[in-house]
Amino acid sequence: MILTYYQLSIFFLIFARFSGMVLISPFFSMKSLFSLAKVGLVFWVSILIMFVVPLPQTMPNSLFVYGFALLIELTIGLIIGFTANLIMMAIEFGGMLMDTQAGLSSASVLDPTSGKNAALLELMMKYLSIMLFLIINGHHMVLSAIFESFSIMPLGQPVDFSAGSQYLVSLGSALFMIGLKLAAPIILVIFIVDFSFGILNKVAEQVNVFQLGFQVKPTVAVIIFLGISPNFGAVLVEVIETVMDYLVNLLGFFVT
Repeated sequence: MILTYYQLSIFFLIFARFSGMVLISPFFSMKSLFSLAKVGLVFWVSILIMFVVPLPQTMPNSLFVYGFALLIELTIGLIIGFTANLIMMAIEFGGMLMDTQAGLSSASVLDPTSGKNAALLELMMKYLSIMLFLIINGHHMVLSAIFESFSIMPLGQPVDFSAGSQYLVSLGSALFMIGLKLAAPIILVIFIVDFSFGILNKVAEQVNVFQLGFQVKPTVAVIIFLGISPNFGAVLVEVIETVMDYLVNLLGFFVT
């Protein structure tokens, strides 16, 4: 079977969009997954998608124009992956706030999914969110979003990134507020503990409040975290499903 220039051009455009999504989306972008498996997934799914998505009638004859089209498709994939990854970023932000308030930010361990160091509560929040993301088939939702994008934004169609970028910024700010709300119980309790230590320091100056805080605050934070963790599941599932719904709507803002 001999592939034509048109077929190869279509394949690489689809490959570029799907690669952008895999590079940055949750679960698919984890460093613990084999790179060869990611490339194989992108390759075979791109071949399958070729037969079911709307295709342009012609392809650019200029290499420069085609390279620019590849860049646009890669950008669309990155936007889809980044939007889905906002879920994890918001949850990790909430965990980072918890660790900072509890004094656990210095007790960092290696996160094998990203290859970076992360604090304890942040890591627990991240693993919990990944587990729930897979349980509710969030990875299937991301794949569905990339498939739907070819109907909303066909290959070769002009794209306006300005309106969609503003929508994406507003969505990101809303998700980071969710991360702040997730950390709010621990922030509030640690504030009460710090306030109590301030009173204790005035009443009994011989007590080393600074050293006592290193022992009390992490313990209190972990107890509060374990107490509220059963409610995290429902909240995180709601956040993930909401973002997946917004993901398809986001693509409509880029259509000219």
